[in-house]
Amino acid sequence: MPYTTYLVEKGASHSFVAEAKPPTVTMPRIKALMTGSLPGFVDVLRNLNSPALLEDSVIRQAKAAGKRIIFYGDETWVKLFPKHFVEYDGTTSFFVSDYTEVDNNVTRHLDKVLKRGDWDMLILHYLGLDHIGHVSGPSSPLIGRKLSEMDSVLMKIHTSLLSKEREVALPSLLVLCGDHGMSETGSHGASSMEEVNTPLILISSAFERKPGDVRHPTRVQQTDVAATLAIALGLPIPKDSVGSLLFPVVEGKPMREQLRFLHLNTVQLSKLLQENVPSYEKGSHPAAAQCPSGTAQKG
Repeated sequence: MPYTTYLVEKGASHSFVAEAKPPTVTMPRIKALMTGSLPGFVDVLRNLNSPALLEDSVIRQAKAAGKRIIFYGDETWVKLFPKHFVEYDGTTSFFVSDYTEVDNNVTRHLDKVLKRGDWDMLILHYLGLDHIGHVSGPSSPLIGRKLSEMDSVLMKIHTSLLSKEREVALPSLLVLCGDHGMSETGSHGASSMEEVNTPLILISSAFERKPGDVRHPTRVQQTDVAATLAIALGLPIPKDSVGSLLFPVVEGKPMREQLRFLHLNTVQLSKLLQENVPSYEKGSHPAAAQCPSGTAQKG
């Protein structure tokens, strides 16, 4: 993926290795990405016939804020969020031997939708790479070709977003991620390193990067995505999110804004604690922290 590699190594981006908690199957992982919460193993049973998601999520908050969301790809999203998209085209993941049409069905929309100005969020969920893994494993020669195809898709989207930015003042945000990894046999669902490690790349012209600025991918939690997306979009963080703001994303902002973003995340997590841990009372256990100067301050 040469274009993606360039963006990771030299472009205006931040890259992470996001850990997906088991079960590493699609529906619970979409829930984790959009709600910031930790789905349980009961969701494995619902994976093939997902009911509508009732929990608070980035998608729900975006729709409530009037954001126009378009979706193309794995129909699990349409089942989880049945009334949230202004336009959608879902593809089934049932026919794992198909790794071509499932992706063409997504890409065929791109040329038109990228030229339009009637949407705020575009979500694409490609299935081909996953299907190749299930049928042929991660060492299949088909993997390289599919990654090259995905690299071209990312380049098409990124260059289109950059050209649009010349017309509007606000920078766009492009997020590239996986819902789960793939074991050495091409399967997923368990907790091996290969199954829980997923790529997470955030790309935006807002992330200034000077020549020679080497950024090594840091390990984060997949549940951190929801809080980060919510803050980036100016939305409330989903109330059941256990995730933390990915701080490198806001490091270039003025200190006052950084503190405000951290405060929003802290208040949301504090409320979650208060609602779920009966013994938790904010400020009930003051602690003294030692300062470098030798003086003490209350925590």
